[in-house]
Amino acid sequence: MSSPRPVGPSRFGLVAALYHDPSSVGGVAVALLMGTHGLFGLPVDLPLLVVGFCGASLVYAADRGWGTAPEDRINRPERVAWSQSHRDWLTIETGGLLALGGALLPYLEWETLLCTAGLGSVAALHVWPWDGSRPVLIGLAKPGAIAATWAAGGALLPFVEAGAPIGAETLLFVGYRTLFILPNLLLADWEDRGGDSEAGLAPWATRWTLPGVRWGATGGLVVAALGAMGWAAVAATPVLVGIDALGLLLMGAMVWGWNLSRPRNAFLADLIVAWPLIPALAAWMIV
Repeated sequence: MSSPRPVGPSRFGLVAALYHDPSSVGGVAVALLMGTHGLFGLPVDLPLLVVGFCGASLVYAADRGWGTAPEDRINRPERVAWSQSHRDWLTIETGGLLALGGALLPYLEWETLLCTAGLGSVAALHVWPWDGSRPVLIGLAKPGAIAATWAAGGALLPFVEAGAPIGAETLLFVGYRTLFILPNLLLADWEDRGGDSEAGLAPWATRWTLPGVRWGATGGLVVAALGAMGWAAVAATPVLVGIDALGLLLMGAMVWGWNLSRPRNAFLADLIVAWPLIPALAAWMIV
């Protein structure tokens, strides 16, 4: 008699679960939110962090875990295999995320809920096949919109939930975060160009060389670094800005050194996006 398939994420090991389970992406969302709390001295809001974790995890569960996009079988066969062999676990996880996130929604301000719904609509454009077959966001609009959504969620929601004013500095911070996150998505899209093209998505990446993608991503990081220098000159705690800006250097190293088609490298690239957790921890140590 064959042994039953395990419900937990242990069949391919903990490392594979870290690489492919959608909850790791939820952790990145929490890191971005906490980074904003630390850099701007906003009060940490536990319901917001939990809802952010659940929401990001659910979006990526729908896209990576439950999705059946044909290009993923070519671009990310390891992730597809892990998801197919962990359907029971993903069912339990999805139910738990829905229950936990839903239970804490009433603890958020209604303005935060409206903003969250707006950000969720962008995610829906990427995940849901509105024309019956393919998502709406394709081409360069896909990495650009996703990076901006991640940046806006991580940068704006703590301000909205705290009732703090959103001025020009905050909007510039959203742009800074977008330029920080975008290289991750550009390189991932470039690595996925083969499967995307075969699936009929006509990706922008088929028209770009790898050096072109790398230089384009680096240009954005340089602009972000210049913005960080100006920000540090007027910030109350410039050391925190400097610590945060170290993430730009890490992202630049990823751009020029890593192949994101490998699950390990893709996971480490996501960890770089979670770098804002470090200045957040530094802020609490300084205080």
